[in-house]
Amino acid sequence: MAELVVALDFNDALDALNMAGVLRGHAPWVKVGLELFISEGPRIIHSLKGLGFKVFLDLKLHDIPNTVRGAALAAAASGADMMTLHLCGGERMCRAAAEAVAGLSRPPLLMGVTVLTSLAEGELPGCAVPLEMFAKTLARGASEWGMHGVVCSGHEVADIKRACPGLLCLTPGIRLAGGEGDDQRRVMTPAQAVRNGSDFLVVGRPVTRAANPAAAADAVRADMTSVQTPER
Repeated sequence: MAELVVALDFNDALDALNMAGVLRGHAPWVKVGLELFISEGPRIIHSLKGLGFKVFLDLKLHDIPNTVRGAALAAAASGADMMTLHLCGGERMCRAAAEAVAGLSRPPLLMGVTVLTSLAEGELPGCAVPLEMFAKTLARGASEWGMHGVVCSGHEVADIKRACPGLLCLTPGIRLAGGEGDDQRRVMTPAQAVRNGSDFLVVGRPVTRAANPAAAADAVRADMTSVQTPER
């Protein structure tokens, strides 16, 4: 069954940890992104792990292979259970990260970013094909380059699962029916994403900015479990 990841998009540890405390028992995963990680560093991961959460470190690494290799090892040492890197960094970069963590006793899941869900058709510079096609092309690469899964819109999951059956799919841009899209463009409800085959759903503001974040997380999980998952 798909798992919920709540994005702790705060710029200081106090706010992030207060929210995490509210969400204990309501979400198994939390996400640490660029804003929080730059503000607080690896210690925020240690603190969240101490509260019993699995931690998704979303830094979207994209650099030369040697730098990404070192960053992947540092992320693993920090306690991250899952991390992201941009597939546009290419095969050598992705393989460097995969090889770096392969020998660890508890390697993090490596998730390759395809196309950001904040981008709509025509907004990705230099891309002359539909975004769904481009995402699927990158996903095929991820399946061959040592990635455990990909980050993609819920609109691309079904095609990616058909093309790469063993690949995990992590889906941002999740909004409950009737909710605002904020700066996201290619959005989908939790039930729709699970029906399409998503393995992890990332939800931020609809939970963390709700009047009752715990109840909002429960509502997302209820929507996720309201449908049968597709056969894999």
